[in-house]
Amino acid sequence: MESYYLAIHGHALAAGYPGFADATSQQRDRVDFDYSNGSGLERLVGTQFEHVLALAPTEDGWAATVCSGNYSVMAEKDDRFFNLTGPSPQAETVRIVAPEQMLSVHSESRAAKGAERAPSADVFAGWKIAGHEQAARDQNAYSECDSRMPDARDARPQKANLPHDAPYPTLAPFPGWPRYDEN
Repeated sequence: MESYYLAIHGHALAAGYPGFADATSQQRDRVDFDYSNGSGLERLVGTQFEHVLALAPTEDGWAATVCSGNYSVMAEKDDRFFNLTGPSPQAETVRIVAPEQMLSVHSESRAAKGAERAPSADVFAGWKIAGHEQAARDQNAYSECDSRMPDARDARPQKANLPHDAPYPTLAPFPGWPRYDEN
């Protein structure tokens, strides 16, 4: 999800994490990551919150329902800061396909956490993104996502595009990414 939003807002497939281009090769006919409406890149500040709400096995991988709360992400325009959204998080569905060798072998997982904001190595490792829907089919997921955000609903911005003189804080990455030269 992080790579998806980096690529969309960065108007470039290469703005995603290492390996994202290969992982999304099946999606290129659906999503133009290199699309630009002619405007320059927005400078975004703040923190987007992601939460894996549900994870279900499929015959070739996994289906995940992910909560995306970007209510504390702001765009900078003319020395002012504007909310991207109001208080409601999105409930999104992602279907991922496991590499062939993972379907028949139980592999050891390694914790991916650290102080880095982004990975420096391919974290997709052969996994493919087979589908991404920005709206979950299960309508109950929206209320569940709302309760999983770190800020109470009434403490979140109530409307999009409200101007502010200062941005929301950009929080430290959690759980963050490890330094791959230390592994």
